[in-house]
Amino acid sequence: MATFTPPKDLGDLLLMQVSPGWTKDKAVLLGGTDYPLGQVLAKVAGKYQALDLSSTGAKKAAAVLAEHVDARTGDKPGVVIARGAVLALAELVWPAGITEPQKTAALAELNAQGIVSRATL
Repeated sequence: MATFTPPKDLGDLLLMQVSPGWTKDKAVLLGGTDYPLGQVLAKVAGKYQALDLSSTGAKKAAAVLAEHVDARTGDKPGVVIARGAVLALAELVWPAGITEPQKTAALAELNAQGIVSRATL
């Protein structure tokens, strides 16, 4: 018998928000990537992109993606969690090879934006 595993949705990531109209922002995601729900993002030159600690510009965590966005063919609009939220820590998507100290620093950067991550409420 086949089993069905539902895809992840915003309810899996977003545990609590201050206000939907204030917590989330419309944003432009830099083209060239298929961004998953929960991707930790940096903001460079007005566009969001995946946090990349090996790059020169995308090293500071600024938001978390609130939906899946396929931007492989060019810049695409999306919705980001920019402030005032509690997120499920296990649902955050990190860059490959991130170390625990780097993750701790990125979580502190998100916390400064009012984005708190918890294992559970």
